[in-house]
Amino acid sequence: MKHRISFAVGIFMALLLLVGCGEQSDATKQSSKSSQAESSAKSSSQAKKTDISTLPLIGKWKSTNGMTFTFGNDGKWTYQATSGSTANGTFQLAGAYQQQLLLKLHGLDQEIGGIGNYLGMKLTQKNKKLYIVGFGQFELEGVAKNMTQSAQTEMTGIFNSQPKTTARLLVGTWMDTDENSVTQLTTNFDPDGSYQRYNGQTRTVETGKFTVSKSNDDANQLVVKLTSASGTTTTENYQVNSAYTQLTRSENKINTVYVKNQMPDNIN
Repeated sequence: MKHRISFAVGIFMALLLLVGCGEQSDATKQSSKSSQAESSAKSSSQAKKTDISTLPLIGKWKSTNGMTFTFGNDGKWTYQATSGSTANGTFQLAGAYQQQLLLKLHGLDQEIGGIGNYLGMKLTQKNKKLYIVGFGQFELEGVAKNMTQSAQTEMTGIFNSQPKTTARLLVGTWMDTDENSVTQLTTNFDPDGSYQRYNGQTRTVETGKFTVSKSNDDANQLVVKLTSASGTTTTENYQVNSAYTQLTRSENKINTVYVKNQMPDNIN
């Protein structure tokens, strides 16, 4: 089964504070105070650090149509489709914040040279439901256990608050949206500054380290420097959208668009 996951762009709510001219009425003052309190609470929630050791992901999760995902504290996962076909491999947590999890799974997509896929997930407040981007909603079967903090289940450079830096915002799997393109590049950016890139034309994998900076001329233009394991250095320029889910590269008057996994927003 080929997992070309589509990623929807998340919706960010903006808070508007209404300021009247002259003296405010009591009702307007109350509304302003309420809005300011909500804004302060939101900022506090975004800044709050997530305790990685309290994430109850370990266990068996089942969807309404019979799909199951099972995660173990040994860093292994298994998946069973409704047809009965199965897949398995290893996983590591790249980051977590506000019940949102970013996992890197190996063994999910065998068509990208084994470099692994990042999947966005979200637990409900009561931790009885799990939403996995590209697969849907799952409910816990039995009792979930907290993840054991170890090299088996955590990546180097793991983050536990909402990503803010450019390098952290890039973390994930980026796929070429044009399946008819010659190269069909798929690139993983890891939280420790490592990258893996699969070239669909040559069927080869390149690994190394990356750094990223913003252009001085355009805040939406990123300059990504790749240094491969063999020592070769290349520089690539991209236009990025505000949600950091789409990169556009222009080369030889041809635009190539890459999309990244989306972190879930809402869950029923």
